[in-house]
Amino acid sequence: MASDKSIAASPALVFLAVAALMVAASVRAQAPTPAPTPAPAPTPAPTPAPAPSQPAPTPAPAPTPAPTPAPAPSQSPCPPGFSNSTAFILGVKQFLRRGILLLGPFLAPVIPGTSTTKCLCYYSTNITTNVQPIVGIFPVPPIVRPNVIGPIACVRGPATINF
Repeated sequence: MASDKSIAASPALVFLAVAALMVAASVRAQAPTPAPTPAPAPTPAPTPAPAPSQPAPTPAPAPTPAPTPAPAPSQSPCPPGFSNSTAFILGVKQFLRRGILLLGPFLAPVIPGTSTTKCLCYYSTNITTNVQPIVGIFPVPPIVRPNVIGPIACVRGPATINF
């Protein structure tokens, strides 16, 4: 049992060490560079002609700002979506192996009690079909239906879903 705890703590310690190094590097990169000390002015020579003075030293260029870090990866266990129905079907199998149930236009058979996270997936685009009125008497509203060959989006679902 003690070896299990040390294995679990190891990734946390590595993460803390990496975070400390990143903070130290960030602080060092943001520290201002010291200004150069100007050269002492030359003493005039005993000749009657005055010595030419040196031009003032040019200031050091400002340090370039550190690049903006990449945003943190999404904390959602659900996928952002799929490009089409085939990709969704393949994704259902892959996510089910990780204990994530994708509920959507295609339901995969699931053994009860095996999934702890549920994701609701839906067709994110629609197809609108305009219908011509019959004999021009009654206007018919357009028919809107999901684009079943288009992209599918997913969001995390509630803890319990009653069917």
